[in-house]
Amino acid sequence: MRQVLLNSNGAVVARVPRPIVEPGSVLVRVHYSLISVGTEIAPLRSQFATSDITSVEKGMAYAGLAQHYFKASLKDPRKAASRLKQIARRQLAAMKPEKKPEPISAVAIGKATWTRTSETATFSVSDGRVDLVTDATPAGYQLMSQAFAVPDGQVALVRVRGTIKDGQIAIGLLNDARDRWLLTRTYDAGAFEDQLVCEPGGSGQITVVVTTANAGKPVEVSLEQVEVALAPPMVGGLPHSELNDTGWNVGYSVSGQVVAVGEGVTDLAPGDFVACAGAGQANHADFVSVKRNLVARLPKGCPVDMAASTTIGSIALQGVRRAAPELGDRIAVVGLGLIGQLTVQMLKANGCKVIGLDLDAARVERARERGLDAGASDAEEFKGLVRDLTNGQGADKTILTAATKSDAVINLGMDVTRRRGSVVIVGDVSLNVKRDIFYRKEIDLLMSTSYGPGRYDASYEVEGHDYPYAYVRWTQNRNMQAYLEMIASGQLKLEPLIDRVISVDEAPSAYKDLAKGGQALPMGVLIRYPDETREMPEAPDATRISIRGHRPVPDGLINYALVGAGGFGTGMLVPQMKKRKDRFFLRGVVSRGSAASGNFARENQVEVLSTDYQQILDDPNFHLVVISTRHDLHVDQVVRGLKAGKHVFVEKPLAISWAGLDEVMQVHAGLTDPPLLLVGFNRRFAPGILAIKAATRGRRAPLVINYRLNAGYLPPDHWVHGPQGGGRNIGEACHMYDVFRSLTGAPVESVSATAIDPGTLPYFRNDNFAATMSYEDGSVCTLTYTSLGPKTGMGKEYIEVFCDGEAYVLDDFKKLTRASDGSVLWQGEVDKGHREELSLLGDAIATGGASPISFDELVETTAVSLRVEDQLHGRSDEEEK
Repeated sequence: MRQVLLNSNGAVVARVPRPIVEPGSVLVRVHYSLISVGTEIAPLRSQFATSDITSVEKGMAYAGLAQHYFKASLKDPRKAASRLKQIARRQLAAMKPEKKPEPISAVAIGKATWTRTSETATFSVSDGRVDLVTDATPAGYQLMSQAFAVPDGQVALVRVRGTIKDGQIAIGLLNDARDRWLLTRTYDAGAFEDQLVCEPGGSGQITVVVTTANAGKPVEVSLEQVEVALAPPMVGGLPHSELNDTGWNVGYSVSGQVVAVGEGVTDLAPGDFVACAGAGQANHADFVSVKRNLVARLPKGCPVDMAASTTIGSIALQGVRRAAPELGDRIAVVGLGLIGQLTVQMLKANGCKVIGLDLDAARVERARERGLDAGASDAEEFKGLVRDLTNGQGADKTILTAATKSDAVINLGMDVTRRRGSVVIVGDVSLNVKRDIFYRKEIDLLMSTSYGPGRYDASYEVEGHDYPYAYVRWTQNRNMQAYLEMIASGQLKLEPLIDRVISVDEAPSAYKDLAKGGQALPMGVLIRYPDETREMPEAPDATRISIRGHRPVPDGLINYALVGAGGFGTGMLVPQMKKRKDRFFLRGVVSRGSAASGNFARENQVEVLSTDYQQILDDPNFHLVVISTRHDLHVDQVVRGLKAGKHVFVEKPLAISWAGLDEVMQVHAGLTDPPLLLVGFNRRFAPGILAIKAATRGRRAPLVINYRLNAGYLPPDHWVHGPQGGGRNIGEACHMYDVFRSLTGAPVESVSATAIDPGTLPYFRNDNFAATMSYEDGSVCTLTYTSLGPKTGMGKEYIEVFCDGEAYVLDDFKKLTRASDGSVLWQGEVDKGHREELSLLGDAIATGGASPISFDELVETTAVSLRVEDQLHGRSDEEEK
């Protein structure tokens, strides 16, 4: 399917897999979506209106622009920063001004003539291979080819193959003036083989450049192949490469037809026409999957195209509800964009007299045509109108629908509002209120939050719990429904406010045109989604696509799919597996979020991008699935993976319930030759833990282990505490139980756990407790797990191991000390064993060996965590069953 993404260059229409329908969700074939001019076009225009700004300034502007969109679509700023970094890496690279190095020495190799461009780099040629030792600069040119002509309409294909001994290099393509990157690619240590697909975009020549990549030291490189070929455009207009189709998803208001409904949705059916809301859900795309409480059925007589404005309309309606207008009220509206225009019409329907202000006189005139009683494009004139039309008293209410960083708007609102009146904030305005007039008039300052009650409440929006009708009459969903009914009845006139309707395929050129200065911003812009007419490699509603320009799949490696493209999977697991390029090859990514996962897949030149896990399981060319999803999904994904004959690595925990653990055990027992299963119990493979194990090998006495975990506080509404996470004991303390099992080398014999009594304080029993296990070899291990500790001044993890008159202390996986003489047995950067565990898994799969952790131990550790959980909550053995 097609999805509109925004990046520093404007809009791109990326090919992504169709979302699957999930429990509590509605899958919709989009007919129209509304471009939010204020949040999509205005920032593009303001950031890039000046064409002659420096590349550094442009880069800073881009970063600010990206943050703007992420703030509008993500709740977690840490995730936003991580995703921004991934997208910005490629976008900002294209903006860097490049030096034009003087040639130092040159040698011809085949069709390429290489020029050494670093004074300290050295290279030699042997049998058509270039052996290069770079300099230590962070991003310095090392070798440069001659310029290759690229005829108009042709695409350059640059095939590269080589080996890096240690460190990183980058290979890029410069334009004809050699002052701008057309494409860059970074390669890590080890062998690499790649094809760079470059559409020069008006540049008649390309030059291949080898650069350093922030290794901080000389890097030894052998270039075995660098070949430049040309290719004609693809039939049907498809690109040779889709790797640059990255960006962030935008849009939050669509209308269309229901295709399917998820489990638990009983009041909608395929074929129903609906309107949908929600950033991150109701995006500009052919298909969207939206939670039920963000979907409203279209009433009879409501046009599908006009229904695409429902999100904006609900924002306006909630602002009006917060103002609580009464018949005959004089109400001021500041800001006459689309929300302001709708606000005026709603207030007129409520029998109010409305005075409006907008700096654009044309918008004031358009509001007059729709019923505005009086309006101005000048603040002083506006003050006079309010004074004259209220007998000098001031407006009963003032609604601020403008967006500005200036505090002039909110203080203007205070100026024109009567004593004991109210000011309602709908738009994104500065809240720097001058106290004197605010205090003297005793004005009520009210905030209107988005579409209405339920917004930003996961219980309502994600879990689908509605608020009781009798107690919360107007939720965000009921606001959406009311707005649609106003359109259907003719109380609201939307057609005159829609200035432009474009096809989704026209989005790149339309955004570029709209972002240009010198013309007024349109009021309303709709995107329509006609059926795809080009011959595509996959069906428009396919849940799996193959990304053009992906890395070729090598022979003899373990092809794996990352299931869940969240921060841990993309930021920890994949980078660790990249360090074993001799074992692992990332061939596919499975994720619900097509934009974020698509960015990651393209950044890593991945072939397969899917929203449907089953598509990977049905593909015999996938050997391993690496599961990094929310905890409640693990059992189902593990079981399905094992049944499909795939090796499975699942990030902890294996299961969050006894029933889930039983299901894994039964499926595993029913397989004649089960694939390998490994849980992310990585700490037993940390060098500090391995050193303790070596030091206590051959011990005479049992072990006594104290493990203190200063976990840090998580608020009660964090997902880990909810049904998706299972709590911190099951979700994290299982790591510690596995360390105990590894060090003792014996099965557990008994479990005892005691929690704090939090009373009414915002703490949980399962993140403040002590658990003690005894083992069959006589060892006793105790975990103290707490969220009550400090964020600074104390490390997270501290382990003491006592045995045979000696003690060993591991401090935060940085340093292992023998207590008797203070000897340091191991010291280094924080290493919790992720790389070693995954490396051993790769070796086991490749050689047909056993899993690095036996299945029995995986089950035992999980059972310990479940038993501790039962004791922390006072559940009996009978209740466990």
